[in-house]
Amino acid sequence: MNRTPTAEQGPAPHTAVSTGLDEAQALLETSQADPWAQISPSVYENARAVTVAPWLGGAGRRLHYLCEEQAPDGGWGVAGFRLVPTLSAVEALLTAWRRGEDAEMAGPDRVRRAAIRGIETLRTWLTGGQGSEEAEHLPDTVAIEVVVPGLIGQINAHLARCRTALLPGLPERLESLVLPLPRGTDDSILVALRAATAGGRTLPPKLWHAWEILSPGRPFASEVQPVNGSVSCSPAATAAWLGGSPTGPDALGRGSTPRPAATAEARAALRFLEDLQRHRHGLLPLGAPMPNFERAWILASLATHGVPHRAPDSLLDSLDAVCSEEGMAAGDGLPPDADDTAVGLYALARHGRRRRPDSLLRYYNEGHFCTYPDERTASPSANAHALEALGYWTRRHPEDLSRFGEPAVGASDWLLSVQNADGSWTDKWNGSPYYATASCAQALAEYAGETARPAVERAVSWVLSTRHPGGLWGHGAGTVEETSYAVWILRLSRDHRHARKVREALEATRFILAQGEITEGSTPLWIGKDVYTPVRIARAARLSALHDLTTL
Repeated sequence: MNRTPTAEQGPAPHTAVSTGLDEAQALLETSQADPWAQISPSVYENARAVTVAPWLGGAGRRLHYLCEEQAPDGGWGVAGFRLVPTLSAVEALLTAWRRGEDAEMAGPDRVRRAAIRGIETLRTWLTGGQGSEEAEHLPDTVAIEVVVPGLIGQINAHLARCRTALLPGLPERLESLVLPLPRGTDDSILVALRAATAGGRTLPPKLWHAWEILSPGRPFASEVQPVNGSVSCSPAATAAWLGGSPTGPDALGRGSTPRPAATAEARAALRFLEDLQRHRHGLLPLGAPMPNFERAWILASLATHGVPHRAPDSLLDSLDAVCSEEGMAAGDGLPPDADDTAVGLYALARHGRRRRPDSLLRYYNEGHFCTYPDERTASPSANAHALEALGYWTRRHPEDLSRFGEPAVGASDWLLSVQNADGSWTDKWNGSPYYATASCAQALAEYAGETARPAVERAVSWVLSTRHPGGLWGHGAGTVEETSYAVWILRLSRDHRHARKVREALEATRFILAQGEITEGSTPLWIGKDVYTPVRIARAARLSALHDLTTL
């Protein structure tokens, strides 16, 4: 399936006027009932599972998915984010080809053809041919500095083996191929981290998220600590920790046994993977479980935009319970971070919970908030969410202004300093500038006072100038999710010079959003190791924008 974005318009049975409350309640209730969160399937994650976990149920479904998701040009993924999923898919298809595995009864020849097309596409990208921008301008996806050299190394190892034991059907032109690393990259970080893991050294928990790259072939590593079966919320990392061969299940009572201390953890990890793949009919999301992330973002969107809803006390209790002195994590196995902490605290405060935002201050450093300690690049959206959390709290608890006022001002000033010249913001957690700009403009308009007004109006001007002819905003011909964020921004305008254009744009958008749909097949915009769609969060954004349009 070609994931090149196209306009996302389709029939939808509801409108915000008649069903806003019903839709909001449905989002909250389904999120509360789903301990995993609804995250779209990931080419990267499913491909890694094909390679490291052939023993995991649903293997044929995952292989079929990889073949179906291949674009006509032989690659995978959304423009600007294609190298990592293409590398992952090609390596997995080569592995499956060598094993003689079928793509759900379609026959191994389909796997072979998809692998060959993918290799030729990578050769073109990595040697400056058509599409080479995918390898020349690498996005700041999670762990890309180790994922790219790691996967290229594995693909080259496959090709080297082919030179001594040829795969039937491998074209002669590929027999001597060695894929180069993208310009400006090297494998030094990967080599150092693999040496550390081979020696049993403990790495920071955030690195466990890429365990399938850092330490393949080391099952039950004692320095990694699964949480409720999940290694850093990553199906691929969890599968790699269990073992990159049938020794995973064998170690759980169908053969040899691991070290005794690992047995209970290994059983929990296998149960986690089996439950997840059954829940998703064989396909694996980029991350799971991530219920805290999903519930916090839904609650925050609905509250900020005044969408009528009733947040169940039990849902608020569960969110409150996962907030600690260190903050909040997106889900089991992930470390707490400033972004989830800020949105979680803000969502709780907006729904009447009195949890003081002290935990957020541990992420404040040198005038802005860091999502994680020692991060390479700061996130505007995380700082915007921190500003909302602190601004909302101090507005209702002015006695705490002396504690939280300075970090709020710091976040505000930093956001103003990193606005792009065209009026937008860009971010490392979302590939859409509309998400980043909506987050920043919304926080500044509400909590930074009149000094931020020119920046907000520049954001409005940028939105007005970037609308597609069909009426949508965003990737390709536009997406429903990004159009929702555009509405969030436009509603902030107070400049009479923009008034007519803003009104016309919003009126035209009303019907488009009412008819739009967001599904697991929508253009993935959110950034992890791969890009993904948090479906219910995106639906809450659409519902919030529709509500904005009904209250103009």
